[in-house]
Amino acid sequence: MQPRFILPALATLLLSLSGSLVHAADAQCAIPRNVSYADYDVKPSDEKNTCYKQSTNVPTDYFMLALSWSPGFCDSQRRRGEISKKAAFQCADNKHFGWIVHGLWAQSANPASCDDLSVTPPRKTDLHPRYCKGNLPKLAPSEILPYMCMQPGEALLQGEWEKHGACDFGTAKEYFEKERELFQALKLPDTTMPKNELFQWMKEHNPQLKGRWLGYEKHSGELRICYSKDFKVIDCQK
Repeated sequence: MQPRFILPALATLLLSLSGSLVHAADAQCAIPRNVSYADYDVKPSDEKNTCYKQSTNVPTDYFMLALSWSPGFCDSQRRRGEISKKAAFQCADNKHFGWIVHGLWAQSANPASCDDLSVTPPRKTDLHPRYCKGNLPKLAPSEILPYMCMQPGEALLQGEWEKHGACDFGTAKEYFEKERELFQALKLPDTTMPKNELFQWMKEHNPQLKGRWLGYEKHSGELRICYSKDFKVIDCQK
């Protein structure tokens, strides 16, 4: 009779472990009791690239969810010789994030263009909705802390709300809850992969993505998934 009890228990354990792999950001993080980076306010004037300071004259036609592989980001921080204060929570030695939410971005099907003078030679940069309500007050810690295991950084959360969320959402909570809904609806691998392998894995494990054109940022390795304004998966622009 013993195997009848062991096997279901083993199956339950394996299922539990599988869940921890596909939602690594949530599974290996305890929500902090307070912010660790007090100076997390964000201002349009802080943007080094003048094209990113504000863009309010293009409409939101769809949304893009950007997912980042946290170990790669933290490795790049360490290669610089020092982890920034903004990344201290995400890249702490006792944190083991996998895929995290970078942001949910309002996108225009016909973005305006801007001369990006921050690079040499200058290049054209697409202008999507950004800082639509200008400089907003700093969110209270209670508005940020519940989402630190999904989007691990006070400045990251504050910045994504001001830069992107405020363009289409009435409150920061509405914006962060939508991010979390989309994030938790996805099964994610427990590692990063080359672009084509990542796309194949995501489509095999997420039926809603089958037949859809996904996005990928070569420099950072970010995965990007696009949604209509009623949050149905659509093709990202090529």
